[in-house]
Amino acid sequence: MLVAFAPQIVCVVGAAAAVAFDAFERRGLAIAAAVAGLVAGSVLAFAGSARAPELTGDVVLSGTGFSAIVGIICAIGALVLLGSWRPLTEASSGGGLAALATVSVAAAASIAVAADILVLLIALEGLALCAYALVWSARTAPAIEAAVKYFVQGAIATGFFVLGLAILFGLYGGSTSYVWIRGVMGTETGSPVTTAFVLIAVALAYKVGAFPFHSWALDAFESAPSHFAALLAGIPKLAAVVAMIILFSRSVFAGLDTTYQLWVFGLLAILSMAFGASGGLLQRSYTRMLAYSGVAQIGYALVGVALGAPAMTSAALLVTAYALAAAGAFLAAGAFRAARPGWDGTIAALAGLGRERPMLGAAVTVTMFSLIGMPLTAGFWGKFMVFGVAVSAGYWWLALFGVIASVVSFGYYGAVLRSLYFETPTVSHEPGDEGTTDRGSEVAIATVAVLIVAIGIVPLVLGLQSVLRVLTFA
Repeated sequence: MLVAFAPQIVCVVGAAAAVAFDAFERRGLAIAAAVAGLVAGSVLAFAGSARAPELTGDVVLSGTGFSAIVGIICAIGALVLLGSWRPLTEASSGGGLAALATVSVAAAASIAVAADILVLLIALEGLALCAYALVWSARTAPAIEAAVKYFVQGAIATGFFVLGLAILFGLYGGSTSYVWIRGVMGTETGSPVTTAFVLIAVALAYKVGAFPFHSWALDAFESAPSHFAALLAGIPKLAAVVAMIILFSRSVFAGLDTTYQLWVFGLLAILSMAFGASGGLLQRSYTRMLAYSGVAQIGYALVGVALGAPAMTSAALLVTAYALAAAGAFLAAGAFRAARPGWDGTIAALAGLGRERPMLGAAVTVTMFSLIGMPLTAGFWGKFMVFGVAVSAGYWWLALFGVIASVVSFGYYGAVLRSLYFETPTVSHEPGDEGTTDRGSEVAIATVAVLIVAIGIVPLVLGLQSVLRVLTFA
């Protein structure tokens, strides 16, 4: 049991060390301890990915795809914290916030590999509590309001989840293990099972910010500190989508008629893609545009969840690519503000910044291309695989909605690139007012860009199976 939890344990140990260092006002050491915990957790998880995947009666899963997802979550978390080094060291509570961020990553990792519905609930709430605090940490009026909205809606989602859990436990009491419930339930259907399915599906849809359960996400990601938005925009969604895949396609509800899964998640996917893509076109704020685009991105991933077992690996690849690109895109907001201290947060005010800061501009360009789904990026392969499975399974209409939403996304992602490279700044800067370079965030964003391109190129060299093999859940 401890071996399966080893990555999460070392993350929490790193967080505890960060709190201890922060108590003595050694913020640099505190952040380093948090990063070290995440790196160690990632290494341990990838080491465990050499084993065959297991779905047992234990409380967590391990093996190829499951361990790899934990490794990816911890690695992205470490990158974000490294990119947050400057703002965290400058904050009076930076060490404590780094510890809180590390605990949130450990909770996300537990969500992704939970094999017990009660463990899943506890991990979801652990992550949610950390997320509320991280959004609030900006300590501005909009951030406090967003945190309260996030808390209230999160509490409602938890209520739905607990009701679904109560129904399952009442029907098949004796254990909350996925394997136990699946074995006792078999292929049984009926109103109670359907009700539990819908309640848990809605609760998880809240957690990932799918339409129409998305409103907390828009304010939270816009008003939270950009380095914490980078953490919260992608990692929880990656974890929750993998949890959905396991829960609905591999275990508890796998015996139900696939029509339930197709229409519930298919409808959520279409609505999320339509709302996120259309809403993104209307935004002038850079971070709010990213928040809207996140709704569309989760819609693409839900296409994979709707298709069930055949699309499990494809959905995991797509949401992994999104988590990576979202981390880079939100970290870029902090780098933009460092470069232009007077930046008002709008896309238009980024005019010419790509020419002034070539490395930053190039890295942001790669993240935008991946979010669009351009070839030679990780995002392309994620969308290609999910939409390909949809077409081959005969659900071409899901793929069509996805392609249309991706084409529309050129409008809002392209607006960022147009402003960075082709627009002229309307405000001239005084000689001493050019801003500074946040090396930590720029290096982290550049690393994200390199990983995105590497994942995009590797399938062309070694074959797509070389990537998909890492995320195998069967």
